Amino acid sequence: SYTGTYAQLSVAIENGVRMAIDQQGGKLGGREIEWFKVDDESEPSKGVENASKLVQRDKVDVLIGTVHSGVQMGIQKVARDTGVLSLIPNAGVLAATRSLCAPSVFRASYTNSQPTLALGKAMMDRGHKKAVWISWKYAAGDEALEGFKQSYTAAGGTIVKELGLPFPNVEFQALLTEIAALKPDAVACFFAGGGAAKFIKDYAAAGLKGKIPLYGSGFLTEGILDAAGPAAEGIITTMHYADSLDTPRNKQFRLEYAKAFRSQPDVYAVQGYDTGLLLVQGANAVKGDMTAKPALYKALEGAVIDSPRGKWTMSKFHNPVQDIYLRQVENKENKVIGVAAKALADSGAGCRMG
Repeated sequence: SYTGTYAQLSVAIENGVRMAIDQQGGKLGGREIEWFKVDDESEPSKGVENASKLVQRDKVDVLIGTVHSGVQMGIQKVARDTGVLSLIPNAGVLAATRSLCAPSVFRASYTNSQPTLALGKAMMDRGHKKAVWISWKYAAGDEALEGFKQSYTAAGGTIVKELGLPFPNVEFQALLTEIAALKPDAVACFFAGGGAAKFIKDYAAAGLKGKIPLYGSGFLTEGILDAAGPAAEGIITTMHYADSLDTPRNKQFRLEYAKAFRSQPDVYAVQGYDTGLLLVQGANAVKGDMTAKPALYKALEGAVIDSPRGKWTMSKFHNPVQDIYLRQVENKENKVIGVAAKALADSGAGCRMG
């Protein structure tokens, strides 16, 4: 999605993918690569159109994309119909690795309910028994709610109200007034990109910061801490990565990325990088013969990715099994304050491979 609210994220993903492959001398399984690049503009109708062109006209061996869950559903249709290898570096839409799963589709990021599946217990551990949920009303927001609802109610919490507004609307005022009137112990949310920065600032401006603690899926505070400024200080999120992860692997990655692209990597860069690592493992296993599908898929299913986020494996539903970290914003950084869940897997409910 090279234009619109997800443009920045998309550049980071592409950087990460290219970096992983550049570390292999720019080849896959010893073969030269030809790149095709299209912009889906976060426009769901473009998903089918773009993916079809790439597969039918350009005869690509692998599709890498996308950011937006709605667009992914279009790509998913083409991947299922044509059997082309499709790697998802971001879009967390549940159906991609649940009801509409496919042998040729692998995700290197997360499902929309995965980060929030680790959030409920963390909030209850802090004594927040009553919460309000707020997010955009679209696939990603609804699915983030699924994970939160499951984990929060299982831990004994009560969601007093679910608030929503259409994506990508950022007129939060009326909903913030409602939250103030409801007086919950805490607020949990899903927002991302530019809209997240505005929500955080509006939350503080409405006088809620410091009165009602704000929690979220980690996307709330990804890549927007400069834009959100002091309003973001203290926000706690759950996420499968944090810039400040104190491991040699993460430090090495961050250094190399900063050198290559003159910018700091974020979770999107890591997911792109891991998508590249995944593709490299698959291509190497079949010595670059991307037509050897059974062997290729077997290699991808058995992959162990030595990622900056920590080692992760591929679930049998083709989604990462990974640690989810507890993070708190401190001086414009998401500081790791604990592990909210170890080796967390998405349920893969309804997935029938074949």
